[in-house]
Amino acid sequence: MVNTGWGIETLINPGHTGQRADWQGWSLLCVLLIISIAAKAYGAQDPVVPSLDDRQQVDIQLKKAAKLYSNREYAAAAIIYQRLSSAPNADQSAWALELYGVCMEQQGEHETALVIYDNWLAQYAGASGEIRVQQRRVALLTASAEPQSARRLAKQRSSDTQVYGSTSLMYRGLRRKVEDQDPETAVSSLAGDLDLHLSTGSGSFLWRSRISGGYLSDQSQRSVSDGRVSNLYVSLMHEPTGAELTVGRQRVSENGIYGYFDGASFRYPMNDLITFSLLGGSVSTSSKDAPSNDHQAYGFGTEFHLANPGLRLQLYAMEQTFDGLTERRAVGGEISYFNDFSHYLLIADYDTKFKEINNLMFNGSWELGDVTNLALSLGYQRSPFLSATNAVIGEFDVDLDRLVAELDDGLDIYDAALEKTALSRYASLVVNRQLSDSLRVIGEAFYYQLSDLPQYDPAFETPDSDVNTTLGLQLVWGDALFTDDILSTGVRYTAGDVANNATLFIDEKLRFDHGLDLTVRLSASRRWFEDLDQEAYTLRPGVRLDWYITPDFLLDLELGYEWLLQEFQSDDFQVHQGFAMVGLRKRF
Repeated sequence: MVNTGWGIETLINPGHTGQRADWQGWSLLCVLLIISIAAKAYGAQDPVVPSLDDRQQVDIQLKKAAKLYSNREYAAAAIIYQRLSSAPNADQSAWALELYGVCMEQQGEHETALVIYDNWLAQYAGASGEIRVQQRRVALLTASAEPQSARRLAKQRSSDTQVYGSTSLMYRGLRRKVEDQDPETAVSSLAGDLDLHLSTGSGSFLWRSRISGGYLSDQSQRSVSDGRVSNLYVSLMHEPTGAELTVGRQRVSENGIYGYFDGASFRYPMNDLITFSLLGGSVSTSSKDAPSNDHQAYGFGTEFHLANPGLRLQLYAMEQTFDGLTERRAVGGEISYFNDFSHYLLIADYDTKFKEINNLMFNGSWELGDVTNLALSLGYQRSPFLSATNAVIGEFDVDLDRLVAELDDGLDIYDAALEKTALSRYASLVVNRQLSDSLRVIGEAFYYQLSDLPQYDPAFETPDSDVNTTLGLQLVWGDALFTDDILSTGVRYTAGDVANNATLFIDEKLRFDHGLDLTVRLSASRRWFEDLDQEAYTLRPGVRLDWYITPDFLLDLELGYEWLLQEFQSDDFQVHQGFAMVGLRKRF
């Protein structure tokens, strides 16, 4: 419900598996925060710091970073782009921040790229590159975006130690009152997180490591505090050959692995054209799960380094097992291409055990002239991804071995799993056109179809398939009501098999000096169920404050209220709820 604008949800999720002591989690968080502060003091040495007030000097540095990027030296380019993202000129800083995220993508740091894109969208809402950044973000969320870039054989290397990352602390609260019921505190939690990157050179070797995770202390009636670890790995790269070994927990979405991978991966460039990769270990679906050998995975990948640096191709084959039973066995690949005017991404995954397509996705965006952007997304995906363990969905106290033994004659575990795996198809088209210097119009169309949901319990009738079509129109005005403000207003209409919905929204963002932004929001929606002759109305006013105390230190505060009226044939009821969010985030 609350969009923090910083992507914290990727690290903090109020789920719970197992008992953990709160003081242990907070002690770990404090230690990590101390490490990050000390790391900043150690890694902040930079003998050449361009003046960010000099627009010409910033432009020179942008060109220098672009040259490093074209040579696939993404880490070096990222350092420059991160520094220039604090430039006073909005156009230069926005462009630098976006390319900082792209550099993180190219290095396979997808979660960091998501945080950067969320930061961009929070700072530069309404800017000309908004749709492009949104598409980059959607590509990462949907299928982890582009494949990891090839390791370039280094001719020379700096032995300087580099440390960067971010820390944050955030409170969320939600108070709810349902008509004729006592009020309840549905959410009251304090979450802290850390994302720390370190790299250093030693002789002909480059060491890199990443620590990212956090802890959530839940004080609501649910009381489900937990800790999370998204990344905890160290890698060693032999720069003369480009060979690299990585060991530990990694958040990956490549080589057919989806989720959190605990194990080892090895990459080796055979020549200037081909890089081979091997991996082996176990996978987990949640960052709060400890490493386990239950779900073992093995994979082999090949990455082709083509003459055009904008073209990437990666192929893989993998197998995942559970207690000796093959869960999934897949082949697939990713291919992407970008130039100054367009971007394309195609991802495919085919399960040879099920003999079914697991995932097929295409994303594309085009710049049509100087004022129009077109973005297209197409998807064909299993939900959840195909796996033999999908057969136990809806079963209670039944493990996979027992289920295999109890299957009827003529039915194998893969047939049972396929019966409980839905299929989703979607297509979206977004057109963004600049009508004038201060006015943009955004049109969107989204189609989504979910197949008949699996029947998990014979006592309940299987729901019908769900098809939704959404149409939207949005206008974005700069300097609409005040100097240096952004007014965004629009309407969205959804026609679905189950219900129809219409929403009107208005956002007014005021920009003040000293990095202070204030956004006032209001949305109203009507949802109606034609077959049931029922309606529901929702009204949501809210206000958000974003204050960059320094370019790398953000305070954000959001307050809101929601009123819901649900009409039934026999009676009506109302729900009142208010929410609050306050957070601090520090980049270093």
